[in-house]
Amino acid sequence: MLALATVLLGFLLGLGNGAFNPKFPRDVLVIPVFVMLGMAQGRSSLVRPVLILQTIVFLTAALEAVRPDLYAETFQVLKYYVSTRDYSQNQFWNSESTLFISATRPGERFFGFIEMHRLSSIFLEPVSLGNYCVVVAILLISLWKDFGFWTRAYLIATTLLLLVGCDGRLAGASILIIMAVVPLFRWLPSRWSAFDLPLVLLASAVYVAIVQPTVGADNFGGRVAGSLDLLSQIDLAGFFGLDARLSDIAADSGISYFVLTQSVVGLAAVWLCICLVPNGRDGRSRLFVHSIALFIPLSLMVSYSFFSIKVAALMWFCYGRICCTESVDEATIGRETISRATARPWGTRSFARYSFRNFQHLARE
Repeated sequence: MLALATVLLGFLLGLGNGAFNPKFPRDVLVIPVFVMLGMAQGRSSLVRPVLILQTIVFLTAALEAVRPDLYAETFQVLKYYVSTRDYSQNQFWNSESTLFISATRPGERFFGFIEMHRLSSIFLEPVSLGNYCVVVAILLISLWKDFGFWTRAYLIATTLLLLVGCDGRLAGASILIIMAVVPLFRWLPSRWSAFDLPLVLLASAVYVAIVQPTVGADNFGGRVAGSLDLLSQIDLAGFFGLDARLSDIAADSGISYFVLTQSVVGLAAVWLCICLVPNGRDGRSRLFVHSIALFIPLSLMVSYSFFSIKVAALMWFCYGRICCTESVDEATIGRETISRATARPWGTRSFARYSFRNFQHLARE
């Protein structure tokens, strides 16, 4: 249903803007496509796939750290972005490196005790590796009992190393915030996560009002301030998705990009589907929904990397496997129970006769 609504909304907004951009519906179609793939996984365990993926990501990052020249030659990062994205070779300011632009940013690393470029692993750029670390941390929190002791230790150690390697500022902050509120998530119904997006927006506005960071500065405060500033400049047409041209300048404001490309109606529909579809009766499902519902708005405040298929694919696959399979199983059990009850009407009469005879026997005693 969400997939069909996304396509229809994309065509309608394309008509309103006078041009159809296939990227805009694609951004949201990633969600139902990978949720359905996760549901098709059935009750199979996620432990083995997560371990295999984590090992591939970690070994590739280790190669990049030890032999960046071999990594760059193998993946051809510069050539890939120039050929497939709106990048020119001049934007790769460091002529001595063929890694992604932000891998060798002029400013100091957040984790300053390491003198090394920012790692990207199989994702080719550091931000996506940071987002991947957050998703793995969320899986650890949600499926803690499913993982054995050594599996937990391995995932925790490698995720920490990857997080430090990619110098993920937002990723590190997101993991700490999620861990801080996990005790609340355990008892709060998952559908309360629908309030996370407006609460993060409100908290961001309060933060900017108190701290007053420089708008557009290349740090967390500057990006949050810039994101809110751009959001405040969107007019009525923009809020209804009829001014998508502004999306070109919304790279550092995921929330503005979301509104401009999907409209505020589309944003609300997608967000409510994410938060309200899972019933949240299972503790794992409840933790996963709450965690991603907190991570997504945090990410949207500083970039639109949330829409990147590199990490979104994994997150929505796990969402489908953990959150939606539970609802499907309950519906299947309910249908089977009803079928068995209605298939043999004589069973009810037999039970009644048996109960009546027992009652007569007890009465005689």
